[in-house]
Amino acid sequence: MKYFCPSTIAEYFEVIQTFKDRQFTLLSGGTDLVPRYENKQPLPMHLIDIKKLEGLKGIVERDNEIEIGSLTSIEDLKKSRVIQKYFTALWMAATEFAGVQIRHRATIGGNICNASPAGDTLPPLYALNAKLKVISQHSQRLVPISEFITGPGEVDLKSGEILESVILYKQPYQSTFYKLGLRSAMAIAVVNFSVTYKLNGRTFSYLTVTAGAVAPTIVYLKTLTDAIVNNTKILDGNFEQIDQDIAPITDIRATSTYRQKALINTLRYTLNSIISGNYV
Repeated sequence: MKYFCPSTIAEYFEVIQTFKDRQFTLLSGGTDLVPRYENKQPLPMHLIDIKKLEGLKGIVERDNEIEIGSLTSIEDLKKSRVIQKYFTALWMAATEFAGVQIRHRATIGGNICNASPAGDTLPPLYALNAKLKVISQHSQRLVPISEFITGPGEVDLKSGEILESVILYKQPYQSTFYKLGLRSAMAIAVVNFSVTYKLNGRTFSYLTVTAGAVAPTIVYLKTLTDAIVNNTKILDGNFEQIDQDIAPITDIRATSTYRQKALINTLRYTLNSIISGNYV
């Protein structure tokens, strides 16, 4: 295996031009990548460490948007007052992300490109309609995160492209995040979800719910939210509409039935708590 560590974007593009068809692996925080190799996954022929790339770190606030460099650490998200103020769900996801050591290494770009259905930052990014700035040597494009992630571990990165940043637009909505794991720390989510909402008295006038670990990618629970918006009675009934938008699996952490019931119960509790003003 050959190791490269470019310090600028220009140097990065020079390095990858020597390879064909992405015959390399990118190393960012390494919190997902390194354990794979420790579990006997074959090492790549070429490993490019992008941790030192200039211009891909930091959180920039503009009038109507926030831009987050793809190499910004989860710990930096957790410490950011800007993220906490405008995008509470994402901030909450960062606070519940693994342990402090991993948060200092893991990056938002890595969490996105790892494309795990249980990734903690993903439900908030979907619910907040995040756009991803993807660049190549001579061009750039903005891609909705829901189109960028195409399957478990699969993303829409073409040959010669790299994820530069995440763009979030300031919205007149509140948001929150919930995660259910098998233990209180360092847990992969059995179920997680993000809620973006606006209340009109005791009714939701706007509601978006995105759920993780219950389908191959993050899903919008649109059938349920369409029924809830401007309807005060739906929260007293069942949440069987969820079944139309999810496809949970059974694995070592939970059965598909448990995931379905856990999502229904925790989401019902969360939405009712928001309506009653008791949600913290």
